[in-house]
Order: sequence, then C-alpha cells, then structure tokens
Amino acid sequence: MLKIGKLSVLMYGMIASLTQAVFAEKAQAENSVVVELYTSQGCSSCPPADKVLKELTKQENIIALSLNVDYWDYLGWKDDLALPENTRRQRDYAKIMRSRHVYTPQLMIDGSIDVIGSRHSQVSSAVETYSREKDTATVSAELSGDTVKVSIKAVEADSRDAIIWLVGYDSSVVKDIGAGENRGRSIEYTNVVREWRKLAKWDGSSAGTFVDTKPEGKGGLAVIVQDGKVGPILGATQIRYGGDLKAAGASSRN
Repeated sequence: MLKIGKLSVLMYGMIASLTQAVFAEKAQAENSVVVELYTSQGCSSCPPADKVLKELTKQENIIALSLNVDYWDYLGWKDDLALPENTRRQRDYAKIMRSRHVYTPQLMIDGSIDVIGSRHSQVSSAVETYSREKDTATVSAELSGDTVKVSIKAVEADSRDAIIWLVGYDSSVVKDIGAGENRGRSIEYTNVVREWRKLAKWDGSSAGTFVDTKPEGKGGLAVIVQDGKVGPILGATQIRYGGDLKAAGASSRN
C-alpha cells in the first residue's frame, strides 16, 4: 500500500505539472519599460542599434521590440521583415513629437522619448530612468492554447483613453543582405514584430479582462497599454514561449 501511495502521489504531481505547462503560460510585470527600435535591413547605421536591442532583451523588466520599416527599400534592398503599420506607427510618433522627419535607428522608450538606438550610453541612461518609474496600470497575461487572456487594473483610478495592444514577435531572425547599404552582411534582428493588433480600449477607471486569439509570431507576445494610439505607455507584460526563426535570404543617424 505504501508503494502504491508513493506512486499515486508521484503520478499526480507529474500530471499537475504537465497540465500547467501545456495549458497555461502566465506573465505579469512591474515597472516595465517598452522599447521600440525602428530599424531596416537597408540602413547602414542600424546594425549597432540592433545589437543594443538584443542586449536589452536580457533584462527582465524590458520589453524590447524590433519594428522594421519599409521607407529605405528604394535604396536597392527590400526589407521583407518590414510591416507598413510599423512605418505608420513611427510617423504617428513623429507627429505628436512635432518632428518633420522619421529616421532609423530610432529607439522609442515607453512611448515618451526617443534616442538614437546605436548610442549605447544614452539608451542605457534613458532605460534606467524609466525603470525607476512605477507602471500606471498593472497588466497580466495568460496564454492557454491559442487564446490570450489579459487582465488590467489601474494603480490609481484615473479616466483615460487608453488602447491595449497585442503584439506578436519572432525572437531571432538572421538575414543575409544581398544589396543596398548593408550588402554582404549577415544581420540578426531580435524580437521582430510580426503583428501589432488593437485588442481593446480601456478607460482606466476600473479593472478589465479581455480575451483574444494569439498574435502571429513564434517567439512570444507582448501586451502594451498605451495612453492613446501613440503616447506614454501605462503598463506592459510579455510571454516568451521560445523558438528562434533563422532565415537567409527619411535619414540615417549614427
């Protein structure tokens, strides 16, 4: 009876662990910092910034995303990671920042300030500053199969016109560049955005729960709560579920 009891306990524990691993991945972040790198395969100034972004992904509270843009394609190499909505999002940032131009490599930090992504010391300083600021919204996400459940509550009740974004990304994509400014180079892009989807609006006055399907991307997903379409980020979290995808095949600022 003693042997059977131990076996039963062991099997129960294994089943419980397996069930949790298969059916639910959960994440909740505090003092999160979202960094968006606007980059391009056709930009010779971008590879150093791409490396800086990769380093940022190693920090637990940092949600670092690569958003490839398409406005350098005319230089001779089409960026097949670029999404038109990435370019639109960058231009929307330019409008609210009253900037007449967009550029690469631009790094947006928490939807509030931008720095040139290749300037490591400036990036580190800005990220450190925003890491000390508490999130305005507490965001948690749970992935069950292909279903994402997002829960949000305000740290302090405050009426807002916030948007909840659901973002899917590939954790690593390596590209061999055949033409243009980066001809002959092999470049790794990290946390490459594959889909940036509006999940819902949130007024900030009370807690909310939202459910949707998992976004495109094999590396993970991020949930970002932003004050308006482009504006200060109130809170965010991400779920990394692994699996690297490796494949061959305006103005620049240094």
